[in-house]
Amino acid sequence: MDHVQGEGRPVDRRARRAYLELAVEATRWYRAAGVPFEVIRDCPDLYHPAPGSTAEGRLLECVLPGAALGAWRDKLRPSPYYEIGVPRSDIYSARALDPADDRRRGAEQDLLTHGSGLSAAFVRAALVERGVDCLLRHRATELLTDGNAVTGAVLEGPDGRVTVRARHGVLIASGGYGYAPDAGELEDVPALVESAPPVVEGDALLLAQRAGAATVRGADPFFSVGFHFPGETHPGSDVPLCRPLLEHLGLPHSMIVNRDGRRFGDESYYGALIGALRRFDGRNKRWANHPCWFLADEEFHRRYRLGPYGPGDPWPDSIVRADSPEELARAAGIDPDGLAATFATYNGNAERGEDPEFHRGSLPFIRRAYGDPLHTPNPNLGPLATPPYYALPLSIVGFGMGTLGLWIDGHARVRRRDGSTVTGLYATGNAAATKELKGYVTGLANARNHTYAYAAATHALSSPPPRDR
Repeated sequence: MDHVQGEGRPVDRRARRAYLELAVEATRWYRAAGVPFEVIRDCPDLYHPAPGSTAEGRLLECVLPGAALGAWRDKLRPSPYYEIGVPRSDIYSARALDPADDRRRGAEQDLLTHGSGLSAAFVRAALVERGVDCLLRHRATELLTDGNAVTGAVLEGPDGRVTVRARHGVLIASGGYGYAPDAGELEDVPALVESAPPVVEGDALLLAQRAGAATVRGADPFFSVGFHFPGETHPGSDVPLCRPLLEHLGLPHSMIVNRDGRRFGDESYYGALIGALRRFDGRNKRWANHPCWFLADEEFHRRYRLGPYGPGDPWPDSIVRADSPEELARAAGIDPDGLAATFATYNGNAERGEDPEFHRGSLPFIRRAYGDPLHTPNPNLGPLATPPYYALPLSIVGFGMGTLGLWIDGHARVRRRDGSTVTGLYATGNAAATKELKGYVTGLANARNHTYAYAAATHALSSPPPRDR
């Protein structure tokens, strides 16, 4: 964690240690309660071999058949971003010889994996096995208070207003604020397109602030780049969907460049691009690396998926194409001389599996998760040498994880500006600021969500009913 934190950035080490110990306790409790957490085999830590990292054992997944959800199965919306059906352990395993066969078997079993598997595991444990009440299509519009204590919430649903009185407390787990009109300004980026479901508008911050809660800056910004493929909308809505390209950026025969035709980071590791995308060029008074483009050649097109399109499928006309790098640059609005120089340098190094400028493909996790295991000598590097060439104009895409959030303590109690807590009010997930760690590790958002939910429930059940004290 010290490596992830980096140098010269203060952190409350005691709070961080307490969170890590609580995360282990919570995960064990959920597993005993029926959430099937299992270690993803052959999967190293994100920053392995950094000090303190391991080659296997810290990343978990939940896998279960759709039939386990009963009537709730039809309520689980499919992820538009990840192809489910194959467990991560199988994807990363050296024994997985036929990915197409794995996908076929997963589809036949309606196997829920990745985020769908995690969501399904909690749905089964809470709603199916324990019969916990769950109101769909309801939005919290007000917190009820008794003096300085939160005692319930008002919801608006298809049949009107519903008032819920809390016996032990209210837990806010409504996500971040990616769809708020000023989200891009809050994250200090040129523009932000949110990839989370189109209900993440910052409700948690507004409701809690009215009850006296403090909003603070927590984690580093976290976003990536993506593209809106024609006709795609969020499931169950007509809101345009912008796909993050995480699973494509690290494949061979591709790269990302700015308007000058220059690369600006290790494309295979999404976190390596964040600082560069937020960089403002003070001399020229413009964003240094936005606009930017994802470039690929015909070899990429022939071999790999791109968004909703399979290998070799026709790509839409909104993707620029040309027969040479120079023609591609002119058609896309990129500096031709800069792009020609980048092609020459990048292709020569990529042939040898090297990237001396940004070290693309140097992290074992990235090689395993986002590379082509059949491509040598580097699963993340391959030259762009086969025409035609393609350019996708990229948007900056959020994941629902804002830098701002509600200030909470180790019990997930929401704090006021003076450090006191709002009686009866708790927060978890992306609604709560990440104060215990700067930087990012894979799975952090999900781990914080279930850890602080466990902390909130444990504390609330051991406390008297919320009322003004």
